[in-house]
Amino acid sequence: DLQLQVTHMTNAQSALLLTVYAIASLVIDVPGGMICDRIDSKMGLIVALLGTTAVTVLYGFFNTSFAFSVLVWALLAFLSMGIYWPLFSKVLNIIGSKTGAGGRAGSSFGVYYAFNGISAALVQGAGLWLSTRFEDPVTSFRVVVLFFAGSTLLAALLIQFLFDKELAAAVKTTEPEVKEVKTEKQTGHLADMGKVLKNHLVWMTMLICMIAYCLYSMMSFFTPYLTAVVGISPESSGVFAIIRTYVFLLLAPVGGFLADKIFKGTAKWIMFVYISIAVFIAGLFLIQSGANVLLISIYTLIPAVLLQMSYPIRYSIFGEIGVSQNQLATVTGMAAFIGALPDLILGPVIGYLLDTRGNAAYTVLFVTLIIMLLIGSVCALIIVRSRKKTALTQLAEQN
Repeated sequence: DLQLQVTHMTNAQSALLLTVYAIASLVIDVPGGMICDRIDSKMGLIVALLGTTAVTVLYGFFNTSFAFSVLVWALLAFLSMGIYWPLFSKVLNIIGSKTGAGGRAGSSFGVYYAFNGISAALVQGAGLWLSTRFEDPVTSFRVVVLFFAGSTLLAALLIQFLFDKELAAAVKTTEPEVKEVKTEKQTGHLADMGKVLKNHLVWMTMLICMIAYCLYSMMSFFTPYLTAVVGISPESSGVFAIIRTYVFLLLAPVGGFLADKIFKGTAKWIMFVYISIAVFIAGLFLIQSGANVLLISIYTLIPAVLLQMSYPIRYSIFGEIGVSQNQLATVTGMAAFIGALPDLILGPVIGYLLDTRGNAAYTVLFVTLIIMLLIGSVCALIIVRSRKKTALTQLAEQN
């Protein structure tokens, strides 16, 4: 709300920034991932964070220009989805493969996102507090944006001094190690990627990642939903948004543990989660007018709990279906490419409907999410059955 007030953007324009981010991601995701498989991970992460800091500082002073905001969101896509996330996802998958027995990628992603949630909750909470310290909304907004820039600068410094040397060496030498065991027919990274793209399980995983990202992105619409439909104050809705988006990330290790130890695979866990979230979102249509506002607000947190126990570990499925380490950044970039597609349409459409039809837009949003969740659960089921079939085949061959 403060951003709309200061920048004079409409809901449609604000949503359009996500479209810009998605388009820029489409351009950079795949080539960015391929490049990231060949560069020093530590240096790449630092460059991405310092670049994000610089862009954020500029946005703090030139946010009233919508054209400049469009440029900012494009640059953020290049830095975050083209450099930062492919490298960090690769690092997390390698950590999971090097800690104890196999099958712990879900836990490594879960632990990372828990600390992600702690730091983000602190930063967002401090930002929310800062936004109430000044009478002038422009000053409030600028101070918050500059504070956010300081957080990414701190992250760059932490990576500079704390990034493990052995891990950095492992990431850097992953590709040469794999090359030593290649057959004569597997010549070059592009040839390997051709084999990966022919694997239908890779495409099922990409669809799962797309739906997870779409649900995570559209979850931000629960904030105006609580103010416009449920009727709570913007400040209270902001608190719920911080809890929903960041505090619940503390549950990510729980999701990783459940995926690895209870469900014996991330795909099986995500199938259960997607079906459950679809049921809870459908339950919103059964809530009658006059219901307790606090109870409704708490109810909207339940899908977020399930999402934050599954969304952080979605990329660990690539390790489960046999994608090699020297292809992880590239495949991650491809998954991010697919994941950005819904933002090209859904975000702007919902923003437009909010401007023109008001609360009726939420019906379109919720129905769309339910359909996507059911599709994702089918994709996860295909992966689960394929892995089970492969395990039975290997067991039969051993016997």
